[in-house]
Amino acid sequence: MGQDLFARPEGREVLAEASRLGWDRFVPEISAEEFLQTSVAQPAIFLVEWAGFLVAKGRKAPEVVAGHSLGEFAALAAAGVLDWPLAFELVLARGRLMEKAAQTHPGGMLAVLGLSLPKVEGLARESGCFVANINAPDQVVLAGELPALSRAEKLAKEAGGKALRLVVAGAFHSPFMTKAAQEFAQILEDLVFRPPKVTFVSSSTGEVENDPARIKEILKGQMTAAVQWVKAAETLAALGVDEAWEIGPGQVLTRLGRRITARIRFRALEEVAGNV
Repeated sequence: MGQDLFARPEGREVLAEASRLGWDRFVPEISAEEFLQTSVAQPAIFLVEWAGFLVAKGRKAPEVVAGHSLGEFAALAAAGVLDWPLAFELVLARGRLMEKAAQTHPGGMLAVLGLSLPKVEGLARESGCFVANINAPDQVVLAGELPALSRAEKLAKEAGGKALRLVVAGAFHSPFMTKAAQEFAQILEDLVFRPPKVTFVSSSTGEVENDPARIKEILKGQMTAAVQWVKAAETLAALGVDEAWEIGPGQVLTRLGRRITARIRFRALEEVAGNV
């Protein structure tokens, strides 16, 4: 992952600072098996996002930022709400806490495709799952215990939809993360959040957030709150954003964005900055 990205000066700078903070991993060499560990995956992905942001910023500074779940920490750093090394330390803590919670309360996540949000909300209630990510008009992710996910998968297929188990270590963005969220809130309590220097759209609320105290409170509950990505993308469009760059590994958000609105041209980092 990001071999070329971390060969660039921006990537080397990010890895050097991460090492100073105690991270001793070279991101491109982390194996797929290790990425199943939340405590490894989250900080590694954040470093890719931040290095990618530095590369993209060298081409054009952002006017609006947003991040999907973990990506919200890079977005907050990009907006100047937090210095990026502090955001990285928070991600390290977040990954450890979420991994611990997943081990204590095992579960998983299921992407339901081809059904409306009200329909998925209904089958979530019926199966005992929770809506975790509203990613696109026809893609909603559920979280829950494995037997509940099996029931939801069956119900989704009976309703004419498709269902795909996600390769994740736990039932994230659900009440299963309550203990982790409470401990993370204690870490955040005494930190100073600054007003965003550019427009910040929260994926927890789907709205523009500019009050530092409110942003902190939103972040405290982020682990248990559903990701409102459809609403966030619609807010970007309403703000007049006509082009959005996905800064991070892969093109998942680029593809989702194109399914949400035609008012924004979504582009992946490789397209913007060349082969990274």
